[in-house]
Amino acid sequence: KGGDISISTSGKGRLYYFWEAEGISKDGSYLEEDKYIKVRKTFYDRFGKQITNNQFKQNELVVVKLSIEGSYNTSIENVVISDILPAGFEIENPRISSVPGMGWTTNKGYPEYTDIRDDRINFFVTVSNSVKNYYYVVRAVTPGTFQMGPVGADAMYNGEYHSYSGGGIIRVVRN
Repeated sequence: KGGDISISTSGKGRLYYFWEAEGISKDGSYLEEDKYIKVRKTFYDRFGKQITNNQFKQNELVVVKLSIEGSYNTSIENVVISDILPAGFEIENPRISSVPGMGWTTNKGYPEYTDIRDDRINFFVTVSNSVKNYYYVVRAVTPGTFQMGPVGADAMYNGEYHSYSGGGIIRVVRN
């Protein structure tokens, strides 16, 4: 639980303020739901074998697949898929085609724009009713147990269109 916040002013006129908090809750809980969009996150090794136990070896390359589809037979423009990295992971190479042995990737989507940060990756896409997959590679760098937030997809100009899924715990173990 955070502390109390108070705002005060003196004098004439109006005070306008905006408050926003972002991150993963301490207990890891989040609202999982699909509203007109469905996004899912899956982990693979670089040869295409799915990793289901959320346990990774230190220095291991991990392929993250983000799958998205819409609910209706129409496209939804200006959707951002945002995947916040758990501590212990670092984005290795945003251009998956340059990683050898990645021919197994299927139904690849090509984002209109990709925004790579230290703590997340954002794909800006148009969503249709067919599944598109967006891939990126991370490296498990720091041993430990870490909270993993859900992957989110939000239509930037319609707050009703969104999906949140796939949070939990990951473990990075020493070799």
